Amino acid sequence: MDPIGGPTLQRSLHCLAYRGRCVTFGDAGREFAPSLDISTMRADNQTVVGYFLGAELFLGTRAHTMISRHLADIAEGGLQVVIDRRFPLEVAGEAHAYIESRQAFARVILVP
Repeated sequence: MDPIGGPTLQRSLHCLAYRGRCVTFGDAGREFAPSLDISTMRADNQTVVGYFLGAELFLGTRAHTMISRHLADIAEGGLQVVIDRRFPLEVAGEAHAYIESRQAFARVILVP
């Protein structure tokens, strides 16, 4: 799974095992890769797939149905959302630094 995109996507492809699949679903890195070298993927039967949630939200009901089910499960206590840490909104920069340090193991919440 690659939510970063850009040059990181190429590195993600190089990490694939035999028959590995990379799903790219975002550009959190805000950089676009000028091109991807996929020349080594065929020999190892690897694939790369792109996914855009926006299309799912605008073109169909499947995503809305799944999200509604998840929210109902959370409300009923059937699905637990793990919260790592809460930060006051005033120190949002600290929260971002914590996430970027890769120490977070679950959700990080900003509290107004």
